[in-house]
Amino acid sequence: MKIHANLGSTQSAYRQVLGLPAFRMLWFGQICSQLAVNTLLFVLALRVYQTTTSNTAVSGIFLAYSIPAIIFGLVAGTVVDRLDKRRVLVLCDIVRSLFVFILLFLSRQVVVVYVVTFINAVITQFYVPSEAPLIPRIVPTELLVPANSLFSLTFYSSLAMGSILAGPLLRIFGPYGIFIVIAGLFLTASLFSSKISSQSEGTIGFHYIMRYNIFAVIPEIWESLIEGVRYVTQSSALFNAIMLLTGTQIIMALLGSLGPGFADRVLHIDIRDASLFIVGPAVLGILFGALWVGTVGYVHKPERLINIGVQGAGSVLIIIAILADLLAFKKLQWLYGTHILLPTIMVLFFLLGIANSFLDVPSNAMLQERAHGSLHGRVYGILAAFVGGVGIVPVIAGGVLADTLGIGNVLLILGLLLMSYGIYRMRYNR
Repeated sequence: MKIHANLGSTQSAYRQVLGLPAFRMLWFGQICSQLAVNTLLFVLALRVYQTTTSNTAVSGIFLAYSIPAIIFGLVAGTVVDRLDKRRVLVLCDIVRSLFVFILLFLSRQVVVVYVVTFINAVITQFYVPSEAPLIPRIVPTELLVPANSLFSLTFYSSLAMGSILAGPLLRIFGPYGIFIVIAGLFLTASLFSSKISSQSEGTIGFHYIMRYNIFAVIPEIWESLIEGVRYVTQSSALFNAIMLLTGTQIIMALLGSLGPGFADRVLHIDIRDASLFIVGPAVLGILFGALWVGTVGYVHKPERLINIGVQGAGSVLIIIAILADLLAFKKLQWLYGTHILLPTIMVLFFLLGIANSFLDVPSNAMLQERAHGSLHGRVYGILAAFVGGVGIVPVIAGGVLADTLGIGNVLLILGLLLMSYGIYRMRYNR
């Protein structure tokens, strides 16, 4: 009865949050924008693999998407803390839609795809730290927990839908029509965000920035940036949360970059189905795990959930790697003629997603609880910089090694590294 009461209370809180017009517009905008971003990334990965049949070339997509986090991630969070975040959201979505239209004509030019991906990622660096920090401005304090829960749930739902729909949408709308759909999603997101009331109190507008002396602004931004970095590094809880969240993003980036090659070389299926059979189940696993942690698993200590997540992710990756290697050496190729292989692969990637959520959810909660309001944007900017900076090496190495050693061996190495880290955490109780 207690569980049912809690569920009813949660549903009532969600209804109250969605009853707030400003939050509802922010939420609708988040759905459209996140769906567009995730669909675009996976569609471009599929298009590049179709053009080059190279895992390394696909890794270039995720590299181009990650580099801006290093260059602009820290600065972006500092800058948007001084701006009207509603205007940032609207402008970012409009500009991203314009660049997507370019791909209508040049999606077969790999260099152009890299450049557009890079520019979109730069814009996203300013979008992300403008989105979540708006919640405390438009939602009463007593509804912040359900609002953040709904926002996180929608983030992973959009990631799931984007990754799952990328292949089918590419098949339905073709290699050109798909970009019209994605651009339309960005424009719709900008329309929803424009209906949020102005958040200019305590901020400066774009027209004021244009009048600023850049040599006067840079020292101020640098000082704010150093303040944000010092704030994170002095808090072991925040730093640990950022490192764990970085790890979960690296795993998903590797799945996205190696997915088309895994579908082609291991499963021997149409690469447009990579999102359906590989990335999609992993993201659904994250969503399912996040729901379980939020409704039941929260009674366990975060440290216990994180240790289970690390060990679980490592174990599943090792099993997938062994299966891939056995298929490559013709030990299990009889499975291709059965209906066992694809469901088995989907279940394994689903379990990988659940393990990932055991890392992500407690770490995200810690980040939300410990980050001070005035430094919220900077903390998320630092997270983006860590994801881009630390994530570059495994994404590049993963693509190159997959073309030389094989995808199975790359997954085996990653699984062993995670298992080793899990043992280290359990031994030293970090």
